Amino acid sequence: IIAVDEKPHFWDEASAQLMRRDRILRKLIPLHGSEALSASATPFMTLARAIIGQQVTIASAESLWQRFTDKCGRKPTPGSVLKVSGDELRAAGLSKRKTEYVLDLAVHFAEKKVRPATWASMDDEAVVADLCAIRGIGRWTAEMFLIFSLRRPDVLPLRSEEHTSELQSHSDLV
Repeated sequence: IIAVDEKPHFWDEASAQLMRRDRILRKLIPLHGSEALSASATPFMTLARAIIGQQVTIASAESLWQRFTDKCGRKPTPGSVLKVSGDELRAAGLSKRKTEYVLDLAVHFAEKKVRPATWASMDDEAVVADLCAIRGIGRWTAEMFLIFSLRRPDVLPLRSEEHTSELQSHSDLV
């Protein structure tokens, strides 16, 4: 969350539209009027944290991240991660699969197979395709990255038809 003067350019218009269209958001948004999305950590750190936090509780994700950063540095980089062996990452609590995914992420960044500096000028689908080429990053994670790191408007990550129908039953938006 950031200060009002640093809001994404679309924030006020989007907030007004959501309040016009949804009875629940009409009540909630004014309670948080001075808050907006903030750009998060580096793309590498954000994606590493997303991978490490997949399919575990928030408390477990925090614990795993702490042990990961103990091994790879407080602000891990692709280089610092690649200096740590898979066995060391496993000893820090990462599963075999998450270890493979984090190392693949580091390789993609280190070998410039992904170019985060270009993501701002790419359309959403191109960024999603770029990210989904990395093992351990699926469409939902890529779309969450679009929202919270690139601060893109008009992204609604839904994992299934079940989520869509559940959302429809509680909202005026869909």
